[in-house]
Amino acid sequence: MATPLPLRTAPGMRERAPGVWELIVEGGSDPVTGKRRQVSRVFRGNLRDAKKARAELLVEVGKGRHTGTGATVDDLFDDWLVELRRKGRSPNTIRRYEQVYRHNVQARLGSRLVRTITTKMLTDLYGAHQDRGLAPRSVYQIHACLSSMFTQGCKWGWRDTNPAQWADPPAIPNTTPVVPDPEQVQRLMEAAKRSRRPEYARALFITATTGVRRAELCALRRRRDVDWKRGVMTVTWSILELPREPLREIPTKNRRARPVALDEATLAALREQVEFMEQRAAHAGVSLHEDAYLFSDAADGTVPWKPGAITRYFDRLRRRVGLEDVDFHHLRKFMETYGQNLGFSAVQVALRAGHDPSVAAKHYTGSVAKADRALASAVAALLLEPAQRAE
Repeated sequence: MATPLPLRTAPGMRERAPGVWELIVEGGSDPVTGKRRQVSRVFRGNLRDAKKARAELLVEVGKGRHTGTGATVDDLFDDWLVELRRKGRSPNTIRRYEQVYRHNVQARLGSRLVRTITTKMLTDLYGAHQDRGLAPRSVYQIHACLSSMFTQGCKWGWRDTNPAQWADPPAIPNTTPVVPDPEQVQRLMEAAKRSRRPEYARALFITATTGVRRAELCALRRRRDVDWKRGVMTVTWSILELPREPLREIPTKNRRARPVALDEATLAALREQVEFMEQRAAHAGVSLHEDAYLFSDAADGTVPWKPGAITRYFDRLRRRVGLEDVDFHHLRKFMETYGQNLGFSAVQVALRAGHDPSVAAKHYTGSVAKADRALASAVAALLLEPAQRAE
C-alpha cells in the first residue's frame, strides 16, 4: 500500500486537504482582552493561488478590516458612558442615553459581540420598534445612541466600520413649533396669580422675558447672579435633578456664562420675589440666606426649586386655562419668536436665550449690548397692561 504524501505547509498557510488551504494572518492583540488574535480564511485552489489569496488577506488586515474584538455591545455601552463622563457630558444627557439603551437596545443586542453587529441588524431593530408603535423621534434617539457608541468603538479599534452609518431611522415629521402669543402668556400669569402659588406668576414672567431654561431659573441666586444696580442677570448655573440623588448645581447647557439685560418690569418682578421670600422667612422665624435662591420653597431660601416641580405645576396650570398644547419650554420660544418679530436680529435673540451661535459669540464681549437692553424692554412690554406700558 502506498504511503500518502504529507500535506504541504508554507508560512501562514496549511493544506487541510488536497487543494484546501487555511490562510492565517496575525491580527495583533484584542484591545479588550489583550489576547493574541488571528484572522483565518479557507481557500480552495493550488499553492500559487493560495499564496496570492493570503497576500490579499494581509492587505485587508493591514487596512483594519478584520480588527474585531471579544467585547459585547453591553461592554461597549458601559465603556462609552465612562468616556462620556470623562469628556464632561451633562449627567442628564448620559441618563437619557442609559434609558434609551436599557429600554430599547439591550434585550436584543446587548449580549452580541461588537464585531458581529451589522447594518441589517440595526435596521431590523428600528423596524421592530416602529411596528410596536414607537414614535419616529424615539426611534431616531435609538439610532443616535447606537451611532455614537459604534463611532467610539471604531476609535478604540474594536471595529473598523460603524454599522449605524448606513442604517436609516424613520424620518422625523416636521412639526409646527408652538409659540404662545402675549395674550396666552398673560392668561397663564393671571391664573398663577390667583392660585395658591402666586410666585409662579413671577417665574413665568421672568422666563418669558429672559428666555432662561427651567433648570437655569431654579439656579438663580439673588447676589451671585443678579447685578441689581446695572440691571444684568448672569446665567451661569443650572439645577441637576436625578432620581435618588440630591439636587446640585452644574454649568449651563453650553457651559458658558451669559449676561442677560433686565428691563425695569423684570427687575421689579425679581425685587417682588425677594420681598416675598423675606416676608415668608420672617413669618417662619428664620433669616433669609444672604445669597438665597430666588425661587425656593425653603424658608431660608437655601434649597432651590426642582425643575420637575415647575413642569408639574405648569401642566396643571395650562389645563386650568385651556392651553394644553403649551409647554413651559414654549416661553423661551415666545421670547425668541417675538424678539425677532420686533426687529431684533436672530443672533441677538439666540445669544439672549443661550443658544450660543459660534460665530457671533466671538464678537460678544460679555458686556450687555444696547440691543439686548432694547430687546428686554420690548419683549416685557408685550406682557404689561396698557397703563404700565405708558409708565
